[in-house]
Amino acid sequence: MITQPSITPKIEKRDPALALRHISHPRIIALGDSSVFGVGDHGDAIPSVGAGWAGRLAHDLTAGSFINVAKNGARARHITQHQLSAAHAFRPDLALVCIGTNDVLRGDFSPEEIKDSLVTVIETLSENNSVIILLGLPDPISTAPGPLALRKILSARVTLINEIYIELSERENVILVPTWDSKIAHERRMWHVDRMHPSAIGHQLIADLVRRKLALPRRSAKKLSTSINVSKKFELYWLITNGAKWFAKRSVDLVPALIWLMISENIRVAKARRSR
Repeated sequence: MITQPSITPKIEKRDPALALRHISHPRIIALGDSSVFGVGDHGDAIPSVGAGWAGRLAHDLTAGSFINVAKNGARARHITQHQLSAAHAFRPDLALVCIGTNDVLRGDFSPEEIKDSLVTVIETLSENNSVIILLGLPDPISTAPGPLALRKILSARVTLINEIYIELSERENVILVPTWDSKIAHERRMWHVDRMHPSAIGHQLIADLVRRKLALPRRSAKKLSTSINVSKKFELYWLITNGAKWFAKRSVDLVPALIWLMISENIRVAKARRSR
């Protein structure tokens, strides 16, 4: 008797957001860097820091408790070193995570270190059955300032980080929210004057992307305002004064690293051409 080969059915990943649909006022925590902290979401005063996409999402979902432990300049290693213990103790229903932008700007960029840090975050928060959002990074080719040669290098690194996000999104409690194919990746109005952080409109767009990915309705009576009442002249003044401060602070390690990135990439390309 001929028997057919047995076929193991593919097991679909359980929807981790299901539990959130039965929690009216979830406990939410945000981990990551300045874009998670809320830089760029200035409302009607450019120098200030607003709610950010994480705070806007917490508002729209009428969170019972919300904590933002993200820090300006944070790298992947800093989440596990300085932010994760607070997140674990908080026992969130929903954890919002985005990291990697500061890593791609460093000479010691390490995809392995980023992945190891994210795995630690996921495993630790999963002990509390937290739903974990990983927010993908947009392509610097379209969004970042600077010469094209540099943006290409940064783009390649961002691609590596997004590939890590995609791989980790297969885990039980993890949901990936991509941004590389959304409006945030293509529209200038979605970005703050510094071109490094989302604008108020951009932050709200990200909050909406996350909420829709969770298939949750907006529970608040209305969204937070995204209006900005400042002139282009003041925007330029802010960019010159605040941008100069940021550049001076970061130039000690950032500028040499970026120069080396461009040189090393040119060396790599030259070697590849000679080997053909």
